[in-house]
Amino acid sequence: MTSKERVKAAFSHKQPDKVPVDFGGMSCSMINASVLDQLRKYYGLEYRPPKISDMSTMTAFVEPDLADCLGCDIQQLYNYGDTYGHVNTDWKEWEYRGVSVLIPSNASVTEDGKGGYYVYPQGDTSCKPSGHMPANGFYFDNLTRSPEFDEDNAHPEDNVEDYLPVSDEQIAYHKKVLETVKGDNRAIQAAPGYFGLGDANNIPGPNLKNPKGIRSIEEWYTAPLLYPEYVKEVFERGTDIVIQNLQKYWDAFGSDIDVMYLCGTDFGTQRGPLINPQTFKDIYMPYYKKVNDWIHEHTTWKTLKHCCGGIFPILPYLIEGGFDAINPVQCSAEGMDPKKLKDTYGKDILFWGGGVDTQNTLPFGTPQEVREQVLERLDIFSKDGGYIFNTIHNIQANVPIKNIVAMVEAVKEFNGDR
Repeated sequence: MTSKERVKAAFSHKQPDKVPVDFGGMSCSMINASVLDQLRKYYGLEYRPPKISDMSTMTAFVEPDLADCLGCDIQQLYNYGDTYGHVNTDWKEWEYRGVSVLIPSNASVTEDGKGGYYVYPQGDTSCKPSGHMPANGFYFDNLTRSPEFDEDNAHPEDNVEDYLPVSDEQIAYHKKVLETVKGDNRAIQAAPGYFGLGDANNIPGPNLKNPKGIRSIEEWYTAPLLYPEYVKEVFERGTDIVIQNLQKYWDAFGSDIDVMYLCGTDFGTQRGPLINPQTFKDIYMPYYKKVNDWIHEHTTWKTLKHCCGGIFPILPYLIEGGFDAINPVQCSAEGMDPKKLKDTYGKDILFWGGGVDTQNTLPFGTPQEVREQVLERLDIFSKDGGYIFNTIHNIQANVPIKNIVAMVEAVKEFNGDR
C-alpha cells in the first residue's frame, strides 16, 4: 500500500499492510524544535534551522526528508498562521535555548528582564503581550488581557472574533505547500483555521489585539452552566463561519485533502472528564455534529478531534457527534486503559496516538522500556485497523534522542521494516 492507501484503510477499520505512522502530520503530533534539530543531525540530514510551526508550543515542521527517516504516512499542510496571529510565509532567525530557529518574520519577541521573553498579537508591540516564555522555559504561555466579563453587557460576537474567514492568501499558501508535498503520496491533513468551540489554547484570544468576552479559561469552562444561552449563540455563529471556510477549502482542494483536523478543545484532565458528559452532550455535541454532518455530506474528508485527558465517558458523544478519529489517546489518564478503549470503541472511532507515554516513558524511561511499551500499544490498538501510531501529544523538549530512535525502530520492527 501507499501511505495514502494505508491511512484510508485504517479509517475504514480495515487491516492495512502496516500500521500508519504520524510524526508532525497534525498540530498535536509535532516535535519540539530543539529535539527536531538533534534528530536531523542524528539521521545525517542536510542542516536546516527548524522552522517553527507554532510559537506557543515551539514545535517545528517535520519536513519530508525527516518524515522519510521516521516512516511517516501523513503530511500536514503546514499551518498558515499560529496561536499569536503570526503568518508562516516569511521567516527570520531567532536563538531558542541554544538552537538557531526560524520564526515568522512578523513575530515580535522582547525580553522580560528576567531571562524570559514576550510575544505580541500579530507582532504588534503597541499591544499588551499575549504570550510569555519564562526563564529556562521552553514554551510561550498565553496571557489573559481582556477586561472582566460583564454579564449585563455581554455580546456573543466578542467570542466569535477568533473565527476568521479564510483569505485568498491562505488558500494560495496551502496550494503552494500541497504542490511541494503531494508527490510523496502521503495522506494530507489540513487545519484551515480556528474551529475550536473553546480550545484552551485560544480562549484568551492570543492572536487578537484587544480580546473581549469570556477570555478567562476558568470562566469559559464554567460558562455552559453560568451563561448557557451566550455560549450557544457563540457556537451557532462560530459553526456557520466554520462551514463557510470548509466550503472554500473543498472548492479549492477537493479530495486532495484526506483528513480535516477540526478541533483541539480538551474535555479531560489527568483524573477524568473536565466536564459533565451530559453537559457536553447538551452544549457542545450539537455543534460538532453540525460541522461533521456537513463534511460527511459534502466532501470525502475524514474528521479528527484532539482531546486530552480521561475522556472515556465522553467518547460515545464524540462518536455520536460524527468524529472519525480522536487524538492523542492519553492512556496515562484515568479510565483510558488501551485495551478497554480498543474493545469498547475500536470499531466506532480511529485512535490516533497513544503509542507511548510522553509524560514518563519517553522522556525518562530506558530505550528498552520505550520499545516494550510501543510494541505493547501497537499490538493492542492495531488489530482490525482503526489506528494511527503517534506519541501521546507532541514530543517535548529534552527528550533523549536514543529514546525517540528506540520508538521509531520499534514501530519499524512491528511493521516488518527492519
